[in-house]
Amino acid sequence: MNLMMLLEMAVSGFGDRVAVRSGGEALRYGQLFAAAGRVATEIEASGCANVALLDVNSLAVPVALFGSAWAGRPFVPLSYRLTNAELEALAERIAPSLLVTSSERADSLKSLPGATIVTREALLGRALGASPREADWPMDPDAIAILLFTSGTTGAPKAAVIRHKHLVSYVFGSLEFGGASEEEASLVSVPPYHIAAMAAVASSVYAGRRMVQLPNFSAEAWIEAARHERVTHAFVVPTMLGRIVNALEQDRGNGLPALQALSYGGGKMPLPVIERALNLLAGVDFTNAYGLTETSSTIAVLGPEEHRKAVSSDDPVVRRRLTSVGRPLPSVEVQIRDAEGNPLHPGRHGEVCVRGEQVSGEYLERGSLVDSEGWFPTRDAGFLDEEGYLFLDGRM
Repeated sequence: MNLMMLLEMAVSGFGDRVAVRSGGEALRYGQLFAAAGRVATEIEASGCANVALLDVNSLAVPVALFGSAWAGRPFVPLSYRLTNAELEALAERIAPSLLVTSSERADSLKSLPGATIVTREALLGRALGASPREADWPMDPDAIAILLFTSGTTGAPKAAVIRHKHLVSYVFGSLEFGGASEEEASLVSVPPYHIAAMAAVASSVYAGRRMVQLPNFSAEAWIEAARHERVTHAFVVPTMLGRIVNALEQDRGNGLPALQALSYGGGKMPLPVIERALNLLAGVDFTNAYGLTETSSTIAVLGPEEHRKAVSSDDPVVRRRLTSVGRPLPSVEVQIRDAEGNPLHPGRHGEVCVRGEQVSGEYLERGSLVDSEGWFPTRDAGFLDEEGYLFLDGRM
């Protein structure tokens, strides 16, 4: 099992479709496959243990992600908001690494310990237009696909370990292969170091949905990209949606006529924001997608019909569901447990614990927090109601 399976399937099923568009550049699935193979060759020759990326959304993200998977190296997207001192500490932990970054930042990173710097422009210049390479990637499902540094409230950032089996299991359990039409497009505006961005790449490739990349978020840029590229699907975090709603309410343009589905997650959604969004974009299917880095993205969803019923209902129980994160995916189990680890009945507050094939619950240098029965304690507090809807209280 390897992430490259997803891209290989896409090439076989719809290789001539556009896979990703970034500004004025685009790659078809066949071109992305060939570019990933060329980058894999470069990664193997570098002698690196990890492939890091310090950059905004660009063609280099899917090329480096799949190139890393092909070469059997973990892909490590880093936050471009970190200072050089903070980056030095992380670079030491993943050395030796091949680090892909922009030409503007490359010179300032030359002193990073154990890092070989390659610019995005140089990497893509060598990769784009390459001839296909023989499909010879490793198939160990337990190999590390991605390392994502999570920002904790105390101490050094933890590196969450996402193995190939976790992310592939999430994709297989959530989507239908080739389920998107050629006209569908997904706007990727969350940064590469967010689990939602990694899941978006894998999911879009498997579904056959064109990715449209937004390097830096602003509400105005997001709306312009959505209109110009006729975006049908998107994921945003709550603060993004609030700004988009504000901008749309002030805008006298044409709305978002192509948008079909908008998912949100990554934080608590203020009730007034989602109510305004539902009223403003009445024809759009909204989904609240709750997940964590350690669970390879989404584990529970509040779907479109549940949003519509909740916002239009006079029943306080039904309307309250708009403040929930929905119900667990069919492939995932959720329990609420007390401080001693005992499962709690509906309505009782405790720690959210989750079990499923997509759940990692593991950290580099720290090991796994998954117990002997496969349960991962998320450190999120909450409760399940009688109908199985999950409500979050915050962090433990």
